[in-house]
Order: sequence, then C-alpha cells, then structure tokens
Amino acid sequence: MSRLSRRQLIAAGAGAAGAVATGLVLDQYLWPLLDKEDLIPGSPPTVVLEPQAWTDTPDSFRFAVIGDNGSGGRQAMAVAEEMALTYRSTPFGFVSLLGDISYYGSFKKRFHDVFREPMGPLIDAGVDFELAIGNHDTALNHSDASIEAIEEELRLLGTPGRYYKVTHGPADFFYLDSSVPGLFGPGSSEQRNWLDDELAGSTNQWKIVALHHPLYSSGRHGPTFGARQQLEPILVRRKVDLVLAGHDHDYERIKPQRGVNYVVSGGGCKTTPVGRSRYTAMSASILHFLVIDVQGDRLTGRCVRADGAVVDRFTLRAREGR
Repeated sequence: MSRLSRRQLIAAGAGAAGAVATGLVLDQYLWPLLDKEDLIPGSPPTVVLEPQAWTDTPDSFRFAVIGDNGSGGRQAMAVAEEMALTYRSTPFGFVSLLGDISYYGSFKKRFHDVFREPMGPLIDAGVDFELAIGNHDTALNHSDASIEAIEEELRLLGTPGRYYKVTHGPADFFYLDSSVPGLFGPGSSEQRNWLDDELAGSTNQWKIVALHHPLYSSGRHGPTFGARQQLEPILVRRKVDLVLAGHDHDYERIKPQRGVNYVVSGGGCKTTPVGRSRYTAMSASILHFLVIDVQGDRLTGRCVRADGAVVDRFTLRAREGR
C-alpha cells in the first residue's frame, strides 16, 4: 500500500468539519513526532575556529544561510558541524537564520540544546546571527504568551525587532516576520509599509529580503500565496535582487520571477519531499546550508550538503536602474 501524504493523514484525521483546526494541531505538534530522525541525539561539533577570521570590505562580504534547524538532534548537529568546517576554509561573518530555530519547546528553555551546542564553534568565533521569525518560533499566533516568547528569542539572539534592516557592505538586508498574523493580521500593514519605504530609500547595490514562509515552493507546504499576494508587488516594484526563505525542509532555487530571485533553504535539521514546478531551477530534499559571497555587483551562492558536498551553485548580478 502506498504511503499517505501528510495532507491525506491530516484530512483523514480531521474530518470535514474539523479539518482546519485538527490539521493545525497535527502539523504543529504531532507530525514532527512521527518523523523521528531529527530527534535522535547527536554530539555537538568540537571544531575549534579562528575568531573573526573573515575579511569584509566596503564592497565584499561572505555569509551563511540556514533554515529550520531547531531540533537539537543528530541531523542538526551534522549540519552545524559542516558549517563550522566550512568556516575554517572560507570564513563568514554572519548567519542568516530563516526561522524555526526551536522545535518542540520554547527557545528560552531549549536555547542550549538547539542553538548554543550546535552553533558553539561559530558563536565562539564571533559570528553574528540574524533572524527571520518562523512559525514554530511564534506558535502560529501573537498571543501574550507567544509575544513574550518572541521577545525572549529576540533578546537571546540580540535581534533588534520582529522586522528590521541590516547593512553589510554593498547590500541591504530586510528581515521580515511572515508569521500569522505578523504579515496578515491587524496591524500587519505597518510591516508592509515599512518594507516598501525602506526598499524605496535603499541606495545600496543589493537588496536582499529574508523571511520564513516562501512565496514560491514545490515542497510539502508549497507556496505561501498570502505572502506572495502581500509582498510580491513590493518586491517587484522596488527591484529586490534576492529573497531567502525556509519553512519547507528542502532546497529549491527558483527561476527569476518578474525579475526577483528566490531560494528556499529549510534543510537545517530535517527533510521532506520536494518536487518541481514550472518555476523550479533546481530542487533537492537534503540537509544543507548556503554560503553566499558578495563581491561588488556579483553574488555567488552554493548549497552545501551536511557531508560537505556542493549540490548547487548560482551567480547573480545586481539589478540596474534602481
């Protein structure tokens, strides 16, 4: 008998009347327990790194990207160890975290297991971490308890807010809160207006947006159509170069959509199936992270598997005619 997909299991368990509510519970809490591979304990990396070994200039820098890495299990440790080994050969000064940095509990309670232990070598080397909030980071809502958890997470990472701008060399980064209702609920227009205004005022060569939920995806969750509807007109109008997202536990590079490049990188500790859509340039269900180099108007990225193999490379040129 063929294996049922998660959507089929959710639909069967929920029934017609309670499909939405039950589906959220299964997706958020019960399904991860059925996929036990990411829960197997692992040993934290013991690599010793040279502190602040990277060399940034006003025109160049290197950074790493990882999404959905918050299990604290063996697979998360394997990816984190390869990140440390990659730093040893090609140092980077910061890591873009694409959300879901803590599964199965609050980040405050699990900080040591899901962050300090796996990322220890990079933390000790002085690498910075910049966060785009994920749905597991916010428990899918902005209740008082959830807001308190978010604030604690931001404080522990030194993150300035739920959405914010950071400049590195010739690039401006815009980190968004794409959670519910962060992008869709009451007051969400404030974030969209902020993004539009900040992008309009950006004069740097590169405009890079980081968020958790992908606008385009061929993975298990699929594209986040609400985020696409809300954000794509802004991204296109303001000529954003690159959008980084997680959420689906795979790697997918998207063909440019209306001039904007998209990459999904959610393989930080677990994998789920990914297919191909009309817009897919490359996709793979793999544990991985990204390393991206920016040199003036040229950006080169590579997708690095947990065993160190490079499975994809891409090169972009900064858009002209801002």
